[in-house]
Amino acid sequence: MRHERLSMPAILQPAVLWLSVVACLALLVAQVGAFLEFAMVPEPTANTTGPQSTADLVFGLMAIVGGILGFLFSVAAGVVGLVVAATVRRNSWVVAICVAGAVTVGALAVSAFILLGLPRNPYHPFMVLLFVPLTTLAFFLRLRQTGSRSAVGSPTRG
Repeated sequence: MRHERLSMPAILQPAVLWLSVVACLALLVAQVGAFLEFAMVPEPTANTTGPQSTADLVFGLMAIVGGILGFLFSVAAGVVGLVVAATVRRNSWVVAICVAGAVTVGALAVSAFILLGLPRNPYHPFMVLLFVPLTTLAFFLRLRQTGSRSAVGSPTRG
């Protein structure tokens, strides 16, 4: 039986998929938690310190934990996506992932001024992080569709 050695992109391609999907799901949980807290929990008063009910605690934890995990997995998806795109010489996807990261940083700055300045809002400020995992997910799907062929002009392209 002959064993073929897997290349780095072949090993990391499933990681791009899973990191992207988990990042999207974590950010979805964060958004649902933020919305449910806004819709179902009464506004805090001057006398309240901490969660007012179990729902307040659960929805707040959904928003916090989902936001933190979404942030971490989005960064990981972006980095792994960049590594795979650069390794298989898909320069347009390297640019696309970098642009998604730059748009995300800009949108985070804008959301910090707009959303965090409001007393309460139904939107999670980290939802703008979706640009990165959605871009890396599109990259994975396109890479899978076209195969792992090298860039145009490469002698190994079939």
